[in-house]
Amino acid sequence: MRLGCVGCLAVAVVVLIALVLLLGMVFLSTNIFAAPDIRPVPFTRRDGYAAQQRLYEILQRESGGSARRDPVAITEAEANAFLSRHLEQAGLPLSPIIVRFSPGHFIVRGQTPLRHLFKGPPLSLLVPYVSDAHLDQPIWVTVGGRLRLEGATGERYGSVDVDEFALGRQPLSSFLLWVFMGPSGGGLLKWRVPSIVQDIRIGDRQIAIDTR
Repeated sequence: MRLGCVGCLAVAVVVLIALVLLLGMVFLSTNIFAAPDIRPVPFTRRDGYAAQQRLYEILQRESGGSARRDPVAITEAEANAFLSRHLEQAGLPLSPIIVRFSPGHFIVRGQTPLRHLFKGPPLSLLVPYVSDAHLDQPIWVTVGGRLRLEGATGERYGSVDVDEFALGRQPLSSFLLWVFMGPSGGGLLKWRVPSIVQDIRIGDRQIAIDTR
């Protein structure tokens, strides 16, 4: 049993060292501080208000306050306006933030200080040894993927299948996204949705939510 515990500890140490070396190679790359191809989505306050109304309509249908059953459509402009104000409350401040929709796929690009990527171990252990000037340096984060629904009718969850992750212009494995986000970041990739939601479809420059 003792040998087994020692073996597990040795494996954990080797994995930790390999991860630190990998992350060291990532941060030594100058590509992570280079801006990617950025195409901002123009929006207004009215777009943000419209997005809130769309989401409120879903809650109204859930409570029986609305009998409508047509798809609830949210445009790129509305999504950008809404997320630019509310994403920071979810624990990942990105400013500016750019959301793009294409059939079946989405991509999010946003800029944040480097320190916000040091949330999960082992990166969080390195924060005291990195200068504030370096930690405050802005970096572009790119996440792309597909949306899907999970669970039964009474308790449903939306989740993200990440197929693209990059820092600056440096493509990285989607696995590293979990490392950078830390244990508390999982809520950004999986969340509860109203049980009345039947499907979420990403189209060209908009997302449509079907309800029962």
